[in-house]
Amino acid sequence: MKLDQSPELSKLLTEAWNLRRENFPDVIHFAVPGGRHYDSKNFINSRRFLNVSITGDSCALHCDHCQGTMLKGMIPAPTPEKLKELGLKLREKGVTGLLITGGCNPEGQVPLKPFLPAIAYLKSLNFTIHVHTGLADKEIAVGLKQAGVDKVFLDMIGDAATIREVYHLDRQPNDFKETLELLLAEGLDVVPHVVIGLNYGKIRGEEALIQTLSDYPLETLVLVALRPVLNTPMGGVLGPDAAEIIRITAQTRLWNPTLKLSFGCARPYAQKAWLERGLIAAGINTLAFPMDETIDFALACGLKAVMSEMCCGGL
Repeated sequence: MKLDQSPELSKLLTEAWNLRRENFPDVIHFAVPGGRHYDSKNFINSRRFLNVSITGDSCALHCDHCQGTMLKGMIPAPTPEKLKELGLKLREKGVTGLLITGGCNPEGQVPLKPFLPAIAYLKSLNFTIHVHTGLADKEIAVGLKQAGVDKVFLDMIGDAATIREVYHLDRQPNDFKETLELLLAEGLDVVPHVVIGLNYGKIRGEEALIQTLSDYPLETLVLVALRPVLNTPMGGVLGPDAAEIIRITAQTRLWNPTLKLSFGCARPYAQKAWLERGLIAAGINTLAFPMDETIDFALACGLKAVMSEMCCGGL
């Protein structure tokens, strides 16, 4: 495949691409869930998979990169009763899947405990259910397993300073690993998420964290990259360099030859087209919300494109 890059990156991409071809079919999934409208020459999404926040737009942490902004576009369901009512209404409208998430409490948990029976009820309505947990404890893990959720999404951070300075949380990287182990111990399908450049665009522990995750029995790993949000402390940050994002993604493929590797919707706007082509060259299996030319590039590389209205971590 042709992609303008340095000789070092070119070599890395060749190795990553060859590993992908050795271990996976020539298929790439493009995730376009209904929480964000997608209208391209290839596909128009509907609202069959939606995002629900059990805290509305409230989050106790006020992390520097978000400050609750990402919750504002979600459907609020601030009580278990409202979540059940919402589920009934959405099912009648043809919605088939939900991402249950929300802001964190001061301990870094999404406050799921009161909602566990309601989540089980949603599963009884035959929804596909993905859940963001934050730093879950055993009660949450057991409840999610009993509810029968399909996927559990866990944001992982590998740098203590980033946890303290960005998340404003008095925790350590091992706390995130312990949560991962706890969730896996209950037999849940856990999909870790790693944000490249979370600390004001700087790479702080992401690669070491990704290497550590290689030791766990995972099926899918989601990478995203800092996309600065206006009116937050990071609003003026450029985000990580596109070449660095591509390099880390390719290196992740080399460390994890048989792991399904997704790149989510969060990524910088700068060099967007080149970045998306580079991510495909780096050996990913799934990309969220691609540009039309990115799909054309994938087809030119010999991949079959499959469009899906599901979160990228669920494919």
